[in-house]
Amino acid sequence: MMEGKKVVIDCDPGIDDCFALLLCMKHLDVAGIVAVGGNTDLQYTERNARLITELAGRPEIPVYAGYNLPLGRKVVRATDVHGNSGLGDVFVQEPIKKLESRHGVDYLIDTFMNRDDVALITLGPMTNVAQALLKEPRLATRIPGILSMAGSAFVGNDTAVAEFNISGDPEAAQIVLQSGIPIRMVGLNVLRQNRFTEKEVEQIRQCGGPVAEFAAELLSFAIRRYGYSNLCDASAVSWMIDPSIITKSVKVHMDVETKGELTRGMTVCDWRAFLSADPKEDLAHERQISHEEMGAKEGALNVELAMEMDSERMKQLLLDTIRSYGK
Repeated sequence: MMEGKKVVIDCDPGIDDCFALLLCMKHLDVAGIVAVGGNTDLQYTERNARLITELAGRPEIPVYAGYNLPLGRKVVRATDVHGNSGLGDVFVQEPIKKLESRHGVDYLIDTFMNRDDVALITLGPMTNVAQALLKEPRLATRIPGILSMAGSAFVGNDTAVAEFNISGDPEAAQIVLQSGIPIRMVGLNVLRQNRFTEKEVEQIRQCGGPVAEFAAELLSFAIRRYGYSNLCDASAVSWMIDPSIITKSVKVHMDVETKGELTRGMTVCDWRAFLSADPKEDLAHERQISHEEMGAKEGALNVELAMEMDSERMKQLLLDTIRSYGK
């Protein structure tokens, strides 16, 4: 476990972001939260971030608003999954907690330029981080690492090949990937291994207390569309809380397609060193040959990509965490 690790969270709450924030506020030292437009518009994502800090009894955590619109030409939202408010059909009172007056990008720059003890978590489009890098290029050597819920080794969810957080701002994602900042990424390829159903809704509800009731209603809304939810963002942050939850990861070179007619937003991974000889397995989870043999330098491997996870361990972490809020 890594309780006490200091983090800044850039997110777009969003149902699964709320679960991720509940996990982080219990197990990590959250220095601040920056909202971005993504799952829904910024007016809701920043409000939801403030609301969840209040619900968790952590109103002292500052919440900042970043950018609502992406660097690129197309605005992508996921209100069909999260509802217009980002919280499904759950009725909530407006939070008492106020939004910080400072712009979220300025907060990111100031924090990482002046501190050495903070890591960054991104759970939405990477617009704010890219804008911060454009405004202060030295930030690329100041952010010690990013844990990101984004991308996919294979198929997408917003399109056939593009995952939502990347397709929400492909240009921003490419800026971050090319920055040289160490990145650990949890994408759809591993998140599909983790499914929450009505069984988990009832287990969460039985934890008792306002947080459990709120979480159960959110998850119930989330699973109505497909019959399950991967709770992507919560699954991603669990890697920082309990590293043993991700049981297999590999280092790859990754870029983002920003111009393709059919592939815009696709995370393009160089898998040539992982091609398997097994006819039933297109891609091995271990290198089959060295990247050097493929002509790639070790430094070109810019992403550590999660490949396998312990779903039951992650679910138990979430249940135990929500139960702890009821005490």
